[in-house]
Amino acid sequence: MKNAVLVLPMLFAAAVPVEAAADVPAAGESSAVAAAIAKRPHSAFDAPTITLEDVAKVVRTGPLLNLRDAIPRALRENLGLALSRTEKSIVEDTPDIAQAEFDPRFSFSSTYDTAGTTPYWKNDASRKSSQSWKSSAEISKKFSYGTQARIYGNFNRGFNLNSDPYAADSSVSAGVSLTQPLMKGFGEEVNLAPLVTARQNVLKSGLSLRKTTLDLIYDTEVAYWNLSASYALVSARLSSLRHAESVLEQTRKKRELQSATLEDILQAEAEVASRRVNLVSARQSVENQDDELRRLLGEKGDDADPVVYRVAPLSETAENRETRSFGEWISAVRAFDIDLQIQEINREQAALNRMLAEDDDRPELNLVVGAEASGQESSPLNAFRGVAGNDRRGYDFSVGIEFSVPIGFRESEARLRQAMKEQRSVEIETAQALQDAMFNARSAWRSLEAARERLTAAQVALKMQEESFKGQRARYSAGTATLTDVLSAQDSLDSARLEEIQAQLDLAVARAKAARLDGRILSDNGFTWESDEAF
Repeated sequence: MKNAVLVLPMLFAAAVPVEAAADVPAAGESSAVAAAIAKRPHSAFDAPTITLEDVAKVVRTGPLLNLRDAIPRALRENLGLALSRTEKSIVEDTPDIAQAEFDPRFSFSSTYDTAGTTPYWKNDASRKSSQSWKSSAEISKKFSYGTQARIYGNFNRGFNLNSDPYAADSSVSAGVSLTQPLMKGFGEEVNLAPLVTARQNVLKSGLSLRKTTLDLIYDTEVAYWNLSASYALVSARLSSLRHAESVLEQTRKKRELQSATLEDILQAEAEVASRRVNLVSARQSVENQDDELRRLLGEKGDDADPVVYRVAPLSETAENRETRSFGEWISAVRAFDIDLQIQEINREQAALNRMLAEDDDRPELNLVVGAEASGQESSPLNAFRGVAGNDRRGYDFSVGIEFSVPIGFRESEARLRQAMKEQRSVEIETAQALQDAMFNARSAWRSLEAARERLTAAQVALKMQEESFKGQRARYSAGTATLTDVLSAQDSLDSARLEEIQAQLDLAVARAKAARLDGRILSDNGFTWESDEAF
């Protein structure tokens, strides 16, 4: 998640004029000064009203973009989210791959062979040669308890080329065999482990996609309010520039009356130039924030000179006051936290890997059972009848034990130790994820409360600085304040305006952060997980 960085001003409002308070002469102030303040036109020193048209002269504004329109666009077009969806779809195929291990398998082979004791081109009576054709077919299948079943058939036909006529021999056999592990590889839990792991990975990929979606919604909302704050900053810079131009005009008139020096004119002009530089920087920040929002919206960025989106003012950020206690809210955060859900799956997989490592540490002990019927005749048909007919010529029944064990178990025991350590590592990671979630939630709660208080204080400070600046302008007109006093008051007013904009942005970001943690950011923007999956 990105930290909010204030860069530009609000598009619609910004620097709204505040009603002037009743002008009261300061202690020790002459009646002439008081009269000058009382007689000045009411609007002479009021904050200038900045309209959308004024902002458009500084920033090339484009169409209005609502937050409720921006977020669906980001969910549809954002390249990072599209990549996450593709990665999830790739993982969704892994259960089929794991399940395929239990699919029946068919195999077939056929071989023609000729053999002799002397080269075939020598017509020697002592030459002995033969030809044969061997074919076999098999269907095998693995079952969940580890059982391996085979059904097979063989057909062999050979010719003795030294006979006159050639003597032929045919043999046919068919059988079935079963191999059942009794130790290593026994049981559904072991043999279905790859399938269970694959399904768990699908769940993890789905949770990761949800986390990416939440982060994108949060980042888009923050980028939107950053752009709004940037517009507000442009408006504040415009207001400051007009104040400075007004002071310069007033100083020039005082110069004509010989009540201001040339140095005062130069200082006032320098202040105007400085504020024009600030306005240029504010405009650049608007364009940068617009680019960041467009990147999240999935735009290509190939427009050489794009107009800047207009957005809603920060004052329109809707806040749903938290009605739950901190304890109830943090419990909701814990239940919703996706990282914790992923860690729970990691714990299950770690336990599964340990079970597999324990199974791999066992000796191989297999029960093998087989049955085969065979027939051998000079005619293939008779050989087949010898297998399938009532006059079965041959049969073979077998049962046995296969045992295999590595001497020392070095590799399997090392892998078991690794699995145990990895399981412990996952337990620690889960505890750490819970710790991080709780402390992040506590921090977000405090940030939200502090942002509300800072905004209230900043609004009060701004009103006081506006009145202070008006008073200094009036005193400057009456000749009881210097230009330095006026410029200092204007600097304080500018700082107060920036503080208020920053406080508004901090509150908007803090609201979004809290909503991101407990999942309310979905419903606040009109989404559910089901509706999001349609994008």
